[in-house]
Parts: sequence; structure tokens; C-alpha cells
Amino acid sequence: MSSTTKVVASATAALSAADAAATTAFKAGKHAAIIMGATGAVGKALVREVMEADAFEKVTLLLRREVEYEGPHSEKLTQKKVDFENLEESVFAGHDVMFCTFGTTRAQAGSAEAFQKIDRDYVLNAAKLFKSANPTTPLHFLYTSSGGANASSWLLYPRTKGEIENGLKSMNFAKCSIFRPGFLVLEEERRGSRFAEDMVAPILGGAFGRWTGLSTPVGSCARAMRRWAVGGGEGITVEVKDGTYTIENKDILKMGA
Repeated sequence: MSSTTKVVASATAALSAADAAATTAFKAGKHAAIIMGATGAVGKALVREVMEADAFEKVTLLLRREVEYEGPHSEKLTQKKVDFENLEESVFAGHDVMFCTFGTTRAQAGSAEAFQKIDRDYVLNAAKLFKSANPTTPLHFLYTSSGGANASSWLLYPRTKGEIENGLKSMNFAKCSIFRPGFLVLEEERRGSRFAEDMVAPILGGAFGRWTGLSTPVGSCARAMRRWAVGGGEGITVEVKDGTYTIENKDILKMGA
């Protein structure tokens, strides 16, 4: 029997003055968000962030199985159980912001081919449907990639992430934001650690998770994504080309502090 994923948000979470101002201004635009990957570590943290900030009129989660949500503004939250092999365009209609923290590992997928299908193909297909479902709406797509993503890499993980980035850039969203966190520091146990954790934790030992130049707490990544989506990020200078913003780990840590 599979366990139920639980997301607990606080009804008393406080925003900084700058964060609150950006959120209030953004909220006036009556935006609607989709989150794909809400059962993962970053995804759960992102759901908490988004629901606590209350910046969106509607928040839709795309999932294989529903999560148990405890927190404020639950009336704005919709959970859509979907088959990622056969996504329907209709679930994306009426939304103008999409957060994607969706991903897996080679170990979880079982093979390199299955990993690429889940990690790359599902994400790019969802992005295409998001765009085609809202043809006249300026869309913002936010994606959690990885530091070192490179479509030319001989390593499977960074190569796949680089291919996803290139695919998203080619879709010409009004705004596409690619986040490249460091080695994700999990706030809870997760079956099947990510590639970077498998490779680096034995080397860094006790320093792993504390070397901020290399690591990223999942909560910081989620907070940075939420703040960037609503127009925050004062003092952050990021690379932008043809409507695509690339946010590296140092700026994720600043925004997510």
C-alpha cells in the first residue's frame, strides 16, 4: 500500500515587507498556477510557499495520487489526478503560471531510457500542452533544473537537464525561468537519493548540506521560485536571453533566504 503524501502549510506565516509588496501587486492580476511535481521534496515545499503567500486566485496540482493538504486557503487548491503518459490539454487551460519541479532518478526509473522518458519527455510534453491550452495568454513557465545542466555532457543527469532546458527555451514562452539549484538538501527522508547526493555526499561527508556554494535546501529553492514568480528578486541579476531567465544557485540562495 502506498503512503499518502502530506503537505502542511502555516496560516500564520509572515512575509517580509518587500515580499508582501510584490505579492500584493501580483495578486491584483488574478493569476492562476499549476504545480507539476508536488509530491517531491521541492514540490511539497513549493505548495506550502504558494498557499501560505496566497498570491494566486487558483492553484492546481497535477499528480498521480492526491496529497493530504493541511493549511490556509484550501478552497483555492485543486488536485487533478493525471496519467503523465496521456496528459490532456484541458487540465492546463485557464492558468498563466506553471511551476515544474517534476523529476526522478535513474535508480527510481529503472533504466536510462525510462529516466529520460519521465524526467525529460513528460516535462516537455506538459510544457507544450500548457502553451497550446492558453494560446492568447502571456505565460510564465518556471522549471527546477540542476546546477551543471549541459546538453553536451556525457553524464546522463546533467545532459538530460540540459536537453530539457533547451526544449523549454525553444517554446518561446512570454517568460521562462530556469532554476539551477546545487545539491538539494532534503528536509525529510526520500527513497532513492538524487544523482548529486549519491556522488557527492560520501566525498564531502559532514560538510555536505552545509557548503552553501554547492548545496541548496529544498525550502530555499521553493521560496526563490515563488518569490520570482510574483515579481520579487530585488537586487538579483540573472542571465536573460530571448525571454528565458537562468537563475543560478547563488541567486536562488539569496532569494530563498
